[in-house]
Amino acid sequence: MKKMKGFKSVAKAMSQIDFCMMHTFSGKLTHVRPMSNNGQVEYEGDNWFFSRTSSTKISDIESDPRVILDFVDMKSQAYITVWGTGSILTDDDQKKAMWHRELEQWFPNGPEDPEVSLIKVSAQRIQTWGSLGDLLLESGAVTT
Repeated sequence: MKKMKGFKSVAKAMSQIDFCMMHTFSGKLTHVRPMSNNGQVEYEGDNWFFSRTSSTKISDIESDPRVILDFVDMKSQAYITVWGTGSILTDDDQKKAMWHRELEQWFPNGPEDPEVSLIKVSAQRIQTWGSLGDLLLESGAVTT
């Protein structure tokens, strides 16, 4: 996603929110689950998540790459929804680069475990409400 007017405030807010609700699609079904955004990250248009390779969300994204992420920061009253395209990465170097010790509680065998995958969600559209104002940012919009 290109950096456009309003993107900086959204990126700053997202860097402060650790958990979101991830929506994936399977046929006529929508699956929703909480996911850690690994908090304190610099947001540049892609969200990254670690997941078990055998999980439903991985198979959902492989068959239908549409992903929706909902973020809420109750303290600041910031609400953010990201519509994006998901992709699955299994490259050990990429996983190691994004790895941090807290992940060991869910993935005790570390980033080189073949049961550990990365989900990358590339934003196509972002909408905000609350303290961020009512913004709609879309891919390809005019940058400022």
